[in-house]
Amino acid sequence: MSVYSEYTADEQLLLRASHEAAAVAVSAASPGRKEETVSEGYAAASYVLDSRAAYVANPLVSSVIIELEARVRADQPFPDYLKVASAPGARQRAIDTLRSVVALLDAKATPEEAAGYKTWLQRIASTTADAGKEDQGFLGMGGVRVNDAEREALREIGEVLGTGS
Repeated sequence: MSVYSEYTADEQLLLRASHEAAAVAVSAASPGRKEETVSEGYAAASYVLDSRAAYVANPLVSSVIIELEARVRADQPFPDYLKVASAPGARQRAIDTLRSVVALLDAKATPEEAAGYKTWLQRIASTTADAGKEDQGFLGMGGVRVNDAEREALREIGEVLGTGS
């Protein structure tokens, strides 16, 4: 069993960055209107903060969520999601972060905790993809819930995490 506090400061930073990376990899794959990107970031953050009960059996996921909740309560700033997701190279940096967290999990967490953490990250990515309507036309008409670029991002995330998609 492992919990957040048992990791080094650099490892804790990576664990905290991993949830955002799962979301950014999707948002950066299909840059849309600012409103879409913001809604995707909000959906990911809401999922993260609302998912503790679902992951209570996984001490690592639960302890990371508790740490993020503490940062919210302390009004500690989080990165501006719109800036992070729309920065040049954002998708690749996010995928690289996910690769790094997979290596960390495989090295330090139990197989069950690692699998649960990876599933949690995959669900964050899926929630992000489902949040914004993509490929909308004039005045926001038409569009799809998840477009081909986001499906490809979800596939790649699943491949990196070893969760399928």
